[in-house]
Amino acid sequence: MKIAMALLLVTFAASAHAELLVPKGAKGTLTVEYVFTSAGKYTTGKKEAIDTWSVKRNVTMTTQYVADPPQAFGALHQDDGKQKADMATLQAKTTSAHKKLEPMANDVMALAAKCGITMDGPDVSAAEEKAQEACMEKAAAEYGNNMEMTPEIKSAGDDIAAANKLASGTRFQLWRSTSQSGTYSVDETISKQVFEMTCTETKICKRVVTNKGGGAIPGGKSASASMIEIDSTGRDMVLQLPMPAVPLPITRTVTTTMIDDDAKGGPTFASLWPSNSKPVTVAIPGDLKIVSGTQTTTVPGSQSEGGTLTVNWKFTRQ
Repeated sequence: MKIAMALLLVTFAASAHAELLVPKGAKGTLTVEYVFTSAGKYTTGKKEAIDTWSVKRNVTMTTQYVADPPQAFGALHQDDGKQKADMATLQAKTTSAHKKLEPMANDVMALAAKCGITMDGPDVSAAEEKAQEACMEKAAAEYGNNMEMTPEIKSAGDDIAAANKLASGTRFQLWRSTSQSGTYSVDETISKQVFEMTCTETKICKRVVTNKGGGAIPGGKSASASMIEIDSTGRDMVLQLPMPAVPLPITRTVTTTMIDDDAKGGPTFASLWPSNSKPVTVAIPGDLKIVSGTQTTTVPGSQSEGGTLTVNWKFTRQ
């Protein structure tokens, strides 16, 4: 019964590992919606001015991805403890094997020199090159037949086998972006009313700025630096989320009754929230067919530049 249960657990673990990995070239789509909102009112201590603002910026990105072959080590899961330990072991085994095989490598270099083969030698004719290859093939065969299988060489073989086993693992899979597109909308109203000189409650001195724009994000469907990586053992995914690669055009309109106010409207570009390049790590509750999530963060900034950013995303494996 215990053996049967153990076999069942091993089979289940292997299946759970495999269901998150796909063949090289598989395709997927990530849709990300960014919604930034900010609203407020600020009055100076002695009521020299009243600032009010209402801001909403919305960006939706759709990015296409293609899967790399599964691999032993992750590109985005760099802080994983087991991965670090495996990498250290791989490096140690490789270094150990190289050191143990160094005498053999020196012997091979000496044989090559006897056959006239050198790393920095002059170019040779086709006939000379053929003769060198024949000489080296014969010398290598004789060397192999006479070589004694010492404990050092056997140990080096064990090191190489262990390193190959680590390097041929299939724990991680990277998905690279191939194209992206998106839409955006900006709707902002920002006002400042001042109280100075002849500006009073009845004689209003106020500037109102509206920023509006939207449509398809310029730049076509060029790929971004966005990537996704699956950890089939840890059952999570790291997302380097896509962002617009170019400024987003808007139209600014200025209405003012302030004295000598030189603020002007016209075509300009939207002020986006600070780009957070830190990857997002999320658990994968089931399989990889559809994985979605939401994150809400507070964006620091003065008045209209500070607010709340909500990110909704969904990855779909095709």
